[in-house]
Amino acid sequence: MSGKIIVTVSRQAGCGGLEIGQRLARQLSAIYVDKKTIAKASEGLDAVLKVNDDTKVGNRFWELLGKTPILYDMESYIPEMRSIVSDSQVHEKEEEILLKLAGQGPAVVVGRGGFHRFRDYPKVIHLFLSGDQEYRIENYKRIFCLEESDAKALLLATDQATERYVRKVTGNDMLDTRNYDLVINVSKLDFNCVIELVLDYIHYRFER
Repeated sequence: MSGKIIVTVSRQAGCGGLEIGQRLARQLSAIYVDKKTIAKASEGLDAVLKVNDDTKVGNRFWELLGKTPILYDMESYIPEMRSIVSDSQVHEKEEEILLKLAGQGPAVVVGRGGFHRFRDYPKVIHLFLSGDQEYRIENYKRIFCLEESDAKALLLATDQATERYVRKVTGNDMLDTRNYDLVINVSKLDFNCVIELVLDYIHYRFER
């Protein structure tokens, strides 16, 4: 795929957004960005700025970050899956880091209100992954080795926290399909089909 295309991946919990995002990044030879990537970048930037506030040093940090394994080595970088998104105040550097990382493009951005933060980017695809409730519960049971009642409770808490976070960051309802270019129910397709659909959509939008 040519050009600096950005794919933002928003998703309901239990729909495989992290795996699909990583696999898309591989297919597109793209930078992969998610919550954990941003946290690592923030830690590194803090360390740089503590010892040197020179602008050139800060710029060098961004240049080197774009070449590090946390962004490109998908085999060694697997994000933590069990996480309930905090609805506490958004980290002050998150948006700066997100825009700079993905701005090097092409990039796949999972979560973090990407559909809103990149809404004016010239070559962007906003993807939303949904799934039937039963499918998502079964995934939580399998991934986290939980009984059904515990899986339901964790899924509900994650959904609520994620929706609060997105509302706070973007001012929009995460479940409003008008936010997205492509909405896929992953409980009806395997992940290979999902990847193929997204790649075909990118081709018809930007590559013909």
